[in-house]
Amino acid sequence: MTRKGQRLSSRLRRGAGVASLSVLLVVLGWLVWQQVSRSTPMRYFLISDLIVEGNQRVPTAAIIDSLALPSHAGILQVDLKELTAAILRNLWIKTARVSRRLPATLLVHVSERAPRAVVAADRSYLVSEDGLILQEASSAEMSDLPLLRLHADHPLETGERIDPARVEQGTYLWQWFHQGTLGPDVQVREIQLEGDGSYTVFLDHGLPYLRFGEKDGLQQQLDRLAQALEMRGTTLRELEYADLRFADKVIVKPLPKEGA
Repeated sequence: MTRKGQRLSSRLRRGAGVASLSVLLVVLGWLVWQQVSRSTPMRYFLISDLIVEGNQRVPTAAIIDSLALPSHAGILQVDLKELTAAILRNLWIKTARVSRRLPATLLVHVSERAPRAVVAADRSYLVSEDGLILQEASSAEMSDLPLLRLHADHPLETGERIDPARVEQGTYLWQWFHQGTLGPDVQVREIQLEGDGSYTVFLDHGLPYLRFGEKDGLQQQLDRLAQALEMRGTTLRELEYADLRFADKVIVKPLPKEGA
């Protein structure tokens, strides 16, 4: 081998040794960092600020408490998925997102459920638009929300879910009457969710009860009711009940006349 070849071979061996040493140092450094970060997080990355956004009903303190963070939690060590799951155990929280803002801030953004209706069964409950039973309803809350009655074969519990489509349709019916479409004095006392999927609307005293089906659109059934009243030249107060569950007809029963 020539001198030039020997010098090149020597340089290659030294280069390979330096590269191997560099790789070894990097691996050792990573292992040491992993061990240090697990046991004693760097003070620089200890969580010092926690920001909660998007909550109105659920107190910020309650959300922070649900995280159950240790006193010396490091921003790099916390499991964001586990923290999100802990927040979502609160029934009032619909969505949650937890993120890091280095070096030491944890950000929590939530969206909350809102009561959509009161469902009365064994007790009265606040129910969200996605059908989740949130909590028992107070008398004040019952006065401001649609009242839907459900015959359940078991006592309901918070966290249980009711078909959201039925909640939405029952609420739609309630709001339609309360908009005064059939007159300002035509108001709903409660709407019963029947076992066959239909709805029975109980109006204020002196007014008939109405049956609505689940298959036809509710708006079409309401339109048929208005048309039937116009054709007969009568008002709701002159009826005992009206059945709108059929696509090709409206069944109405007039109140018996005096002396009949």
